[in-house]
Amino acid sequence: MKHMKTALVTLMFCLCIENSSAVEFEKMGQAIAKALGTTKAFKSTVEVQGEAATVYYSKGRGGQPERVAVVQKGIYEPNCTHTWVVGLDARSAKVEGIRVVEMSCPHAFPTKKSTFLSQYVGRGPASVKKLSGEVHTVAKATGSSELTTTAVKKAILATKQFAKGF
Repeated sequence: MKHMKTALVTLMFCLCIENSSAVEFEKMGQAIAKALGTTKAFKSTVEVQGEAATVYYSKGRGGQPERVAVVQKGIYEPNCTHTWVVGLDARSAKVEGIRVVEMSCPHAFPTKKSTFLSQYVGRGPASVKKLSGEVHTVAKATGSSELTTTAVKKAILATKQFAKGF
C-alpha cells in the first residue's frame, strides 16, 4: 500500500511538471516587433475591464502612434496558459494580426493556426459585442478558442482606450 501511495504521488508530481511547462512559439520581443513592423517600440499601460493592459506602439512620421501591439494572457483552467500579441492599427483599432507567443496545453495548439487566427483580422470596435458569435471555434479546443476571442476583444478595447490619449 505504501508503494502504491508513493507511485501515485510521483505520478501526480510528474503530471504537474508536464502541465506547468509552456511551449514558446515565439519570443515576446520578436512578436511585438513583428506586430509593430519595427523594433522601435514605446510602451504604455491602459485599463480595460478593470485590468491593466500593456500596450506597445510604433510612431509614424508625425510622431503619432501608428501601430499597436497589445500583450494578452489567458488561462484555461486549471492551468493551461496562453499568451498572444495582438497587432492593431492605432487609429481604427482594427486587428492586423495575432502572434501566439506561448501555450502550455497541446490541445490548444490548433488555435495558433492562421486559418483560425485570420478570422480576427479586420475586426475593430464595431465587432466587439458580436465577435463571440461570429468566430468559428476549433473542435476540441473550444475553451482556447474562446480565450483567444476574449484576448482580441480586450486588445481592441485597450487600443481604443489608448487612442483617446492622442
